[in-house]
Amino acid sequence: MNSRIFKLVTPVLFIVFFVVFKVAVFTQQQVTLQQQVVQIEKRIALDLPRLDLSNIFLKHSGNSAAITSYIERLNEEIPSSIVRVNTIGDISISNGVTPHIEVIKKQLLTSDSNVSVIFFIEHRFWQLRDVFAALLCTLIAGAFGFWAVTIERSKLGIISARKEAEQKALPEPLKLVVDLNTKTLANNHTPTATVALANKPLCFYLALIEFCIENPDVLLNQNKNVPEELIEIANKYFYRLIELGHTIRKRPNFTNSLEKTLSEIRAALDEVLIDYPESKDIYYPPKAHGEGSRSRLHSYGLNQINCNDIEVIGK
Repeated sequence: MNSRIFKLVTPVLFIVFFVVFKVAVFTQQQVTLQQQVVQIEKRIALDLPRLDLSNIFLKHSGNSAAITSYIERLNEEIPSSIVRVNTIGDISISNGVTPHIEVIKKQLLTSDSNVSVIFFIEHRFWQLRDVFAALLCTLIAGAFGFWAVTIERSKLGIISARKEAEQKALPEPLKLVVDLNTKTLANNHTPTATVALANKPLCFYLALIEFCIENPDVLLNQNKNVPEELIEIANKYFYRLIELGHTIRKRPNFTNSLEKTLSEIRAALDEVLIDYPESKDIYYPPKAHGEGSRSRLHSYGLNQINCNDIEVIGK
């Protein structure tokens, strides 16, 4: 779960939690209001014989002040401020009805008349409990979103650790290591098992590798002259050996005794790659097989090698 999903989930959860809460509160409120109205109605019914109400049949005007005082005392005793008794008989304490006031009218039967009782129910969209509910829903939604993100990050961490462990468990790809400082060949799996190589085959082999990496489709035939570019690269490596203090002799002729040079290279590679015969196709200058036209088509180029297969130290 990324940050975008988290931003979407949190408000959605908040809305869901808050709607559920409001529905539950509204339902409970309706039940409570009905119970309160019934209780107040019973209370008024019991008090009716003592109330000095007007009676048209008996031509009695009643005591309006006493009825008003009774209604006010009764409202003070009601635990909820939402329900209010507004009218008993023909005596009302308020004539103003606002849009958020619901009017409930009840009829109480006496021995000689019907007495109407009017309740005012005030519906408030926002109450103090709603503020706390909103805060609670926000905390729950935020906690859920944080939990979801934590779980997702934990999963990603486990996957990443597993991939890292798998990568560490996999053996490092084989690589030929050529050290110009010691004029030796080795492989990165057994770097201490080194094989020394003379100046000429060493420089020619490095030049052959570099030339074939740059020209992977080239055909190098022993019956033809060695490309000038390859010779220039071999001379570059020979001059580097001079700089490292390995020789003060003149540079060798890399075009002479080519088969001997390639044989010395193959012999050194036999020792370096003795445990990795499957890698010979990458590093070995191919040998010619057969005579005549077949040998003339032979190429000693390394057409499978790339820069990741070799490491040159002291270049």
